Amino acid sequence: MAVVSAFLWGLCQRLQATIAASDELQLGVDKELGRLLKAFVSIQVTTLEVAENKQCKSKVVQAWLCELKEAAHDADDLLDCLILKAQEPEVEASGMEVVDQRRCLIFNCRQEQPVTQTDLMIQDIRRRVQKLMRKKPFSLNFHHRRASNYMSHYEVEARKATSANSGEFGRDEDREKMIQLLTSEESSVHEDLSLIAIVGQRGVGKTTLARIVYDEPRVGSHFPLKMWVTASEVYDAGRLLRSIKESADGYPSYDSFTMEEVADMLKNILGKSRYLLILDDVRNEILDSELLREQLKYGPSGSKIVITTENGEIAKKMRLPFLCYHLQCLSHQDSWSLFKECSLLLDQGACQNSREIEEVGLEIVAKLEGLPLAVKMVGRLLCLNFNLNDWKMILNADVWRYKSEEVCGVPAALWLCYQHLPPHIRQCFGYCSVFPRDHKFDKQSMVHMWMAQGLIQPQQGKQMEDLGNEYFDYLLNRSFFQSWSCRDEHLLFFDEENIVYNTRPIPFDISEEYIMHGSIHDLALSITVCESLWLSPVAGSMKENVRHLSVKSDKDNIENVLDISMLHNLRTLLFYRTGSSSFDYDALFMNLKCIRVLCLSDIGLKNLPNSIGNLKQLRCLDLTMTSVKTVPEVLCGLRNLQTLKLSISSTTLRPLPRGMSNLINLRHLKAYVGGMYKIGQLTSLQELENFIVFDEDGHRIEELKNMTQLRGKLRISQLENVHTKDEAMEAKLNEKEHIEELMLKWSWDYKWDGGPIESNFATLDALRPHANLKTLIIDSNTGGKIPTWLEDGSLSSLETLEIGQCYQWDISLLGQLKSLKILKLHGLLEKQHVDLYNDRDVHQLFPCLRILDMTSCSGFVEVPPTLEAMQLSMVGLPTLPRLHQSSSSTSSSSLASLRILNCPRFTTLQAGLLEHQSQIQLQALHKLIIQYCTELVHLPDHGFSALVSLKTLLIEDCPKLRHQPADDTGPTLPSSLIDFKVIKCAGLTIDSFFIGMGRLHSLSSMVIKGEPAFTHSPPEHLPVFTTLPWGLLQHLKSLKELEIVHCSWLTTLGLQALVSLKRLKVAGCPRLAACSSPSDKSPMLLEYLEINESSLRILNGELLQSLINLQELKIAKCHQLVNFPNEMEEKLHCLVSLKRLFIDNCHILQSLPCELATISSLEEVCVTDCNYIQSIPEKGLPASLVYVDYQSLPFFEAEMQKGW
Repeated sequence: MAVVSAFLWGLCQRLQATIAASDELQLGVDKELGRLLKAFVSIQVTTLEVAENKQCKSKVVQAWLCELKEAAHDADDLLDCLILKAQEPEVEASGMEVVDQRRCLIFNCRQEQPVTQTDLMIQDIRRRVQKLMRKKPFSLNFHHRRASNYMSHYEVEARKATSANSGEFGRDEDREKMIQLLTSEESSVHEDLSLIAIVGQRGVGKTTLARIVYDEPRVGSHFPLKMWVTASEVYDAGRLLRSIKESADGYPSYDSFTMEEVADMLKNILGKSRYLLILDDVRNEILDSELLREQLKYGPSGSKIVITTENGEIAKKMRLPFLCYHLQCLSHQDSWSLFKECSLLLDQGACQNSREIEEVGLEIVAKLEGLPLAVKMVGRLLCLNFNLNDWKMILNADVWRYKSEEVCGVPAALWLCYQHLPPHIRQCFGYCSVFPRDHKFDKQSMVHMWMAQGLIQPQQGKQMEDLGNEYFDYLLNRSFFQSWSCRDEHLLFFDEENIVYNTRPIPFDISEEYIMHGSIHDLALSITVCESLWLSPVAGSMKENVRHLSVKSDKDNIENVLDISMLHNLRTLLFYRTGSSSFDYDALFMNLKCIRVLCLSDIGLKNLPNSIGNLKQLRCLDLTMTSVKTVPEVLCGLRNLQTLKLSISSTTLRPLPRGMSNLINLRHLKAYVGGMYKIGQLTSLQELENFIVFDEDGHRIEELKNMTQLRGKLRISQLENVHTKDEAMEAKLNEKEHIEELMLKWSWDYKWDGGPIESNFATLDALRPHANLKTLIIDSNTGGKIPTWLEDGSLSSLETLEIGQCYQWDISLLGQLKSLKILKLHGLLEKQHVDLYNDRDVHQLFPCLRILDMTSCSGFVEVPPTLEAMQLSMVGLPTLPRLHQSSSSTSSSSLASLRILNCPRFTTLQAGLLEHQSQIQLQALHKLIIQYCTELVHLPDHGFSALVSLKTLLIEDCPKLRHQPADDTGPTLPSSLIDFKVIKCAGLTIDSFFIGMGRLHSLSSMVIKGEPAFTHSPPEHLPVFTTLPWGLLQHLKSLKELEIVHCSWLTTLGLQALVSLKRLKVAGCPRLAACSSPSDKSPMLLEYLEINESSLRILNGELLQSLINLQELKIAKCHQLVNFPNEMEEKLHCLVSLKRLFIDNCHILQSLPCELATISSLEEVCVTDCNYIQSIPEKGLPASLVYVDYQSLPFFEAEMQKGW
């Protein structure tokens, strides 16, 4: 099938514009173009709409449309060459080389024709169009068809459509069943590795269900390692292993790694913890591989593989324990609920014909056969349309009578939704077919490509990028795209190093990704079959007239996949190459006569050949996934270039050529640029992330003067090279209304004497940004005061403000920034405190402030009640600030996360924000971290018991901190705690702070860590914390992870009371032993046990009998261990699930356990730095062993040769 109407409409517009500029054309060419325009218009108004609607049923019509689009493409290419020819005098005047235009005028691979014969070439295209008109298929007789109103109001719909999640309708039972299958203890204990196949027809929601389960917190807590791989385009087990490894550790598996190296890396990753691997959309028999199966078996017991597939037989190929979960279609009731949600039928209110619309809607839903994708798409097609006739038109559409195979193999509902796309958006959707099935789409990159192909219809008063974003959002709201990023936009928390705002930490320059459902991708392929092609070593073959090509090969002989001689008509080339040998890019570039979009992915590509200068039609060049560090001068002759993206792998990119300023159509530049001469001439440029000011011609700040189209992020650095106010005003930042994030940075001058530099203030005051600015960062300004435009509060849209190393500034002089949500301050040590309130009218300076991050500041007095997250680092406060109270504010605070670290003057928590009375107002606080406050002495009187929502508590390296309760009865910790860590706080680990642990019924993870040097008894005047008895621990029903480190005074541990414990580490506790269970002898769930610098007395016989689920045992640095205790030897046979045994750095250990052979499940033994061991046990080693690390035990090699 083909998308022709919108392309033809754009072509006719170009023809009209070219004819209007006839004085720049050769004599007679304008008349020939006029005749060609007439031919295209004739076929457009009489035939085209009917043909596009009937092509799904007729291959004859499909072929006819493909021929028509070929002719239109040829005409479009001809116009490009005419425009280039018209630009020759201008190019010659600039001193640039002129390329012979005859090389651009090649069509249908017939012959080269010089530009003097342009009229003959136009005649040839016109005759082809007229021939198509005469020989049109009989079924394309003209008849009037009422235009659909869905095509005329797409902007409104795109704005109002909802984001209903189809996975939540009717899948509750499926979700719970899948979670049970994955996390049940029975499957975890009895199966090392098993497979679950979610089987169902296309569009039934297999991937959606897998994603719901994958993101489920219960699954996340059960599987420490989760991996997701889309397998539809993976063609061998080796490539799949690389993809799994990349998903597991987040690092690319370059082809320089051998398969053995990748396998070793994957083995190390999988062996550490139980894993869940999702293989989505498995279509072939890649699972029938001994290599794949062998590499995935190294995970702990209970690891799971889940595949989604249409073919349940594929699961058998893996030869693992498996079951098929057959996913059924939605019930009619669930389908109807989803349909109403997506169509916003619930919002129709008192619509006069609401009952009739519901009746028609129920009939439409019945045709959708319970497929969530179809229900959602048709629902969104009718979103907010309450015209009964339109609903009836959808109900009675001809396409419902067709079988799926009659509509190019896609469901009728999908074809119907495609039919009702506006024509210009149809072609944008069709263009996406050039990408592989599992591609993650970046919105901005997609828009840049659409622009390069001329697929975005100009609209007066709007930028092309804004229109492209509307197109993309329209397709997203119609479910042709789906958001792939899974984020909790409301969660605020801290990571290990920094405060995190609004979402989980991701790389700064990574935007949200989108995917296309497999059935939608099939639809896109079906409508572009004559012009788009995806090639891989096992899929596809080169076609002569292809216009958009995607090539992927991890083989060195890519020439076997790609026929370079057939690329003359190509407009798009996505070139993914991972081979290690060199490739002849010269030959490739010399054949790309009409290329507009070129994306190269080849880490081996370091230098672009000069032949890149021949690609005169190139609009978009993406080199981000190459090693190219600079570009040749000839690139500056590509005057049509709109988007240039250079390598992201290098931060040492050399300065760009001086001729780059000739790229007058450049709109987007993604590069780490050290400087560009005369960049101000690029007045169309919209992206310039970094502008470095030099005190030399062509690099001064005045270059920004006429760059009014700049948008997004702009960083201006080395502002010390701006000397006067007049010079700064030349940048005209206040006229750049599209910039949302601005950074103004002065270089740190080590010669600065600490006094205010008035020129820096004058410079900054003249750099007033536009009022639309949302994020502002000012760094290292040494002026004496804040700029007037911050003081007058004119930045009414500002949401994020960061001020750093501006030592002389008084933040209290800031005006009311009413939209500010995030404030980051660092290096404001000169002021006594930072006041967030205005003394004159007692109003909060930032009434919407949600996040405050202060580093190296003197401090502040009051915490606004609007704050949701706060971090205080190296702040000079003796106590925490208090919560602000006013008659207009509510009694509770919104604070959810609080981190305090490295505050050297901080001494007490008994005053300020965390005092007991204030805690009552902190009902939202769920995360509290206190670290490295060496002078902190006093906890609140009642601990943190009043923080009823607290889930995470970390107190680290506060050696003087003590708990002195007001009375002996009250609890110190809230029952809501899930994660509790006390690290290097000697005063807490030896007193009454832990007495209230008995009420922590939700606690899942606990770490108690003392000081390594504290190996003797604590001072006598301190109450000694010596035991964690059964009676105390039996209340911790949810505890899964426990770590006790350097608690040398601790003597007993009621371990068997912890009925949910999965992982235990004991280190530096030489006196610790397990106390006996008073009654319950039931098995423990413990899977991982590490004993380090401690006594093996903890492994008494009673405990060993209960460890039937233990899979990994590590014993390290037990320097007093000579032989394993008899009690332990006698019970080793109870470890029926043990797979891995590690013994390390036990210097005087003389032998391995004598009863080692009785552990029938043992697969791996690793013994290191135990040099006194001279032989294997007399009873030998277990027959189940598959791996022994014997490098530090030379005698083992001889024993291995004998066999065991």
